[in-house]
Amino acid sequence: MNYKKALLFPFILLLFIAIFYNFKKEISFSFYHWENSYNLQNNQKKLYIKVLDINYSNKLEIIKTKFITKPTKGFVPVIYITNKAMGQEPLSLMVKKVLNNLKDIPYSYDEIQIDCDWSLSTKAKYFDFLREIKLKSNKKLSVTIRLHQIKYAKKTGIPPVDYGVLMYYNMSDIANFNTKNSILDNDVARQYHYNFDIYPLKLKLALPLYSQGVQFRNKKAIDIFEGLEKKDFAQNFTLIKKNFYEVNKSFYFKGRYIYKGDILRFEDSNFEDLKVAMDDFFELAKNPFYEVIFYTIKYKDKYDLNKLK
Repeated sequence: MNYKKALLFPFILLLFIAIFYNFKKEISFSFYHWENSYNLQNNQKKLYIKVLDINYSNKLEIIKTKFITKPTKGFVPVIYITNKAMGQEPLSLMVKKVLNNLKDIPYSYDEIQIDCDWSLSTKAKYFDFLREIKLKSNKKLSVTIRLHQIKYAKKTGIPPVDYGVLMYYNMSDIANFNTKNSILDNDVARQYHYNFDIYPLKLKLALPLYSQGVQFRNKKAIDIFEGLEKKDFAQNFTLIKKNFYEVNKSFYFKGRYIYKGDILRFEDSNFEDLKVAMDDFFELAKNPFYEVIFYTIKYKDKYDLNKLK
């Protein structure tokens, strides 16, 4: 009897390890909220809520998200900062304004996320900004990371934060007429699959759920229509090549006047492309979080996301 138990023990142990391993690898889904007012009812999803939108024209411009309803417990406030604002505003003033605005949020949170596509010219200042925010807020700090910032990490640097969120979309030039899909193109993404094995920041993955139409006139991008579907091109358009539609007559389209001869490139985040992107990421990332953040909560019902797992 003891001999049989001894033989069974290794198998039981392996089974336990397998169950534990699969439990650890269970992927959770969360969402970005990117509107200027928060008014969700009965939301049960984990959210990363944009709370500040910071830009610079002649002066620093800050748009604060208005909370009409209370966010779900465990939400993460996100601060979007343009690279121009990071370059123009003095560091001490930027830190002070961000912290002061965060104090106005009437809800508790444990983490702050910064979304800024920094450049080589703003890198040092941005990293100092991150250190100051982390020190003075006494919160966990995360930042968004682009694919090129991993491939060229020696040049772009490693942000001094707790972890990064890899924005696995907007990877192509939206204004280039010849771009196939600026939202998500896995062939383009794979051109940046370098240095993941040595990148020191632990990463979460962010994927797109939105669609859009990019309007061109004489092959120059002039406007974007968010949330389009293929059925929107059923009338007054001619398909000239895959996902490129020419306007047959001038008319009001989604509240805006478009002209005969204009071309709209339809871009979408296809389910199959999302699956490929997710599989690629989890094969690449050295030590990832098993959490995927989708942009945005507005499109949460677009697919049965559980089928991505």
